Amino acid sequence: MNQVCPPTFPPTKNTVYLTNWLWTIGLGLITIGLTTWVVGDFRHPLSDGTDTDQYEYVGYFFSKNLTLWPFPHLNLTNTQTFYPYGTNQVFLDWGFERDYWYAFCYRLAGGPGPYLQYYYVYSLVVASVGTFILLRARFGLKKSFVAGLIVSVFNFYALWKFPIHMNVCVGHWTVLCMVATYRLLLDVLNRKTVSLVYILLWIGLHVLVLGQELAYVAGFALTFTTLVFPVLAVVLFQRFRKAHWFNLATGYVREEFMRNKAGVLFGLLLIVISLYLYLPLTLQVAFTAWQFDFGIVPELPSWSHPARLLLPHLPGIDSYSIPYQLWLRDTFESYGQGSPGLYIVILAGVGWWQIRHRLALWLPIVLMLLLCVLYHPVLFPTLKVFPWFSFNRHGGRASLIYPVLLMLLALPVQWPSRLPSQVGYILVVALLVMEWYTGYSLRLSVPVKVASESLLRYCSIVREQPGVAVLDWPFCTIGANGVGDKEGLCPYYTQQNAVFTFRRFYDKSGVGQYFGRLHPDQIQPFLRDGWPRLLTPSRAFTEQDWQFLDSFLGKNNFAGINLYTDLLTPEQVAQFYRHYGPPIAETTFPAAGRVVFIRLSREK
Repeated sequence: MNQVCPPTFPPTKNTVYLTNWLWTIGLGLITIGLTTWVVGDFRHPLSDGTDTDQYEYVGYFFSKNLTLWPFPHLNLTNTQTFYPYGTNQVFLDWGFERDYWYAFCYRLAGGPGPYLQYYYVYSLVVASVGTFILLRARFGLKKSFVAGLIVSVFNFYALWKFPIHMNVCVGHWTVLCMVATYRLLLDVLNRKTVSLVYILLWIGLHVLVLGQELAYVAGFALTFTTLVFPVLAVVLFQRFRKAHWFNLATGYVREEFMRNKAGVLFGLLLIVISLYLYLPLTLQVAFTAWQFDFGIVPELPSWSHPARLLLPHLPGIDSYSIPYQLWLRDTFESYGQGSPGLYIVILAGVGWWQIRHRLALWLPIVLMLLLCVLYHPVLFPTLKVFPWFSFNRHGGRASLIYPVLLMLLALPVQWPSRLPSQVGYILVVALLVMEWYTGYSLRLSVPVKVASESLLRYCSIVREQPGVAVLDWPFCTIGANGVGDKEGLCPYYTQQNAVFTFRRFYDKSGVGQYFGRLHPDQIQPFLRDGWPRLLTPSRAFTEQDWQFLDSFLGKNNFAGINLYTDLLTPEQVAQFYRHYGPPIAETTFPAAGRVVFIRLSREK
């Protein structure tokens, strides 16, 4: 008796729509859950006494110095730090979208808060869900789902950069811009119709990337597009060689506008708003920074060895367990540097082999990988052929986009039909699971730190004192490029490079500051007035020193002194107490140790 099979029906449009939404929401929830697990603490602002404090500080500075009319503009030259001499603040670690976010929350809530923790969660959700949406129509739900995870919560370099280097771990628009550029290239090569709405979205993403760190994040999206554009141009020229280009373009725009007026208008609005928010600030910072000649400052050779691509995230042999830099002799900055995961390197290799005859599809990706992997800021500055990488001084930070590039190469991989190949693929999937587990468990073993209740109370007391400025003693004036170090302007760099950032809590001007890059001209007032001599460790002040300090504090309306007692000798601390009186508050600043506040008498 023949068995009658029930008829099968293709899924309806509503079923497909619902399925897509369920996968999208599921990916978003997984991303939120894993990212929240990494962040851990949403009670107070981020603070650990290192670079972590810099990014909240930049948001604070942004909120105090931004003018929106007639277009966004920053007051960059002021005396809010390097007080009372003043300086140009252009070399802060800008991330304009992050800074807008912080400034809006700061003004809305009336002070600091855990705003950047929520921004980080938002960033990873945009990266994962956006990647999924861009790819699912071309590569299916499952591949796109995994791709969304790879470029967000399982980008281990980015996970370890939070929060200490938040400027180079937030890359959602850069990720989406690169993915969207790849999809555009793929569609053009496959002769698929590209809608005007998609082109406007693609253009809008190129503007949105300007809201992220330019030298280490946004620049990678601009570079990828620069490499893809010639390929697109050649393909389109060959395809439409005999066409009348003007008529072709105008006809296309007219037809697309009539087909989806709302989508086209939304795309144009997105571009206009993004241009208004980001382009003026980008141009202001870029042209201001280019006015400084750093040819006289030796470049620090920070680079990452290409062999790190092959390092797996496995227990006992990961870069957290073994100091590979001792053998590779490169500049190791953080876990995951140069190591996106051995599984994705293998899959990318297989994917490249399967599309090796489609030169136009893989050439821009491979070329960009080579430019990044081989980059050395001094010996082989490949990336510096692009103007947006003028101030890129660390090759290892390209690790942020390695998972994106390798994922794009891996997308074409097809499940094999032969058993031996299937076994190999199963082993790679097992490696993926092991690497994801190892990388995440290691990351969770290092908690994210926030400002303590004691620190916030201390800063509240300082904020209430009359006076416009506070002297950190000792203070630290230095650039990450070494300027200020040999001059003696930061004798306790490790402990104090972030202490200036705490003024975001007490809202007064400060004397010292750390910049990612500092020009020798900017520290000349400190050298002229002899501050290195006073900052000499263990130095007992002479009567002449006290006279200079009294005059400096009195003439410039200082509220008081943050005295870092753990960095001074007992005799130095006693001298300050005898001269200015006992402290009125004390706490512990992360890294810097115990600090007390000495209020200055108005009669001094």
